[in-house]
Amino acid sequence: MQDTRYMDEWIHIPLCKEGDKLYHYTTAEGVRGIIENREFLATKSDFLNDKLEFQYAMEVMERLTEKYIVNESLRKHFFSCLKEEIDRIGIISPFGNVNGDCDEDEMSFYVVAFSKLQNNALLWAEFTDFRGYCLEFDYDKIVEGFQNRVFLHGTVIYDEQEQMNSLLESLLACIQNLKEEGVADLECFFEEDAVLSEVSLKRLAEEMAVVCSVYAMFFKKSFFEGEQEYRFVFPPLIRRGMGVYKPNFRLRDQIFLPYILVEYDKNKEAVPLESVMVGAKNNSDIAVRGMRYFLKSQGLDVPVLLSDIPLRY
Repeated sequence: MQDTRYMDEWIHIPLCKEGDKLYHYTTAEGVRGIIENREFLATKSDFLNDKLEFQYAMEVMERLTEKYIVNESLRKHFFSCLKEEIDRIGIISPFGNVNGDCDEDEMSFYVVAFSKLQNNALLWAEFTDFRGYCLEFDYDKIVEGFQNRVFLHGTVIYDEQEQMNSLLESLLACIQNLKEEGVADLECFFEEDAVLSEVSLKRLAEEMAVVCSVYAMFFKKSFFEGEQEYRFVFPPLIRRGMGVYKPNFRLRDQIFLPYILVEYDKNKEAVPLESVMVGAKNNSDIAVRGMRYFLKSQGLDVPVLLSDIPLRY
């Protein structure tokens, strides 16, 4: 059995394996943008289907501290320091703030969502109302095509126990690292009579704030497990001396959703599309033939199939 590959020695976000396939559910307009313009639409993180998901990691972290830090006073003070540091970094929206701040976009993050599942009823319904398209891509080539852009990628984790274990491993690694740097009072961090200096707590909070901010991008509640999401997370582009590129907006159910366009490397031969599946409600032969003709006009010869999910209209 092949060992799981992770994002980082400290950050245990699972990566795909060589040869894996990823699936992207999108509309006809989305297909055109990806194939013709080699651009993927990345939605702002706090406008995803779980509007608080980037804050969810802090809920898990709070439960972790309640379970393992037995000194109540230390626990509350550490968690307060951690929240303060996370708010200072600004990757996660201020803890408990559901409104967000639209004035500062430098630390916003945008997500391109893929799935490990093809022809999945939940994803068809959520993203296309069974009328769109499911695009199959080669994982390694997608990663290579984004290499000219700063990004993180990995498998979304839905199991709370796995989430807690990952955060605990990171917390222990941070403590060990700081102890090796001479922060000796962290030795008693998990003990009832623990006494830590303010400097030690602050240094630990600083290290864990970065860890929590990264995990926040890849933790989701178990309600969404059926998506089996693999995501790519991008910061906005910064123009030297001119600030951040302003996002675009699309409309969905009369709601304005901010997004940026992420370009697939134009030096690559083509977007690594391996197949297209047409949604079950596009049950006309014209939808399949039209897609085949469109792809052929773009120099792509890949299978185009019709979803076989039976629907009662």
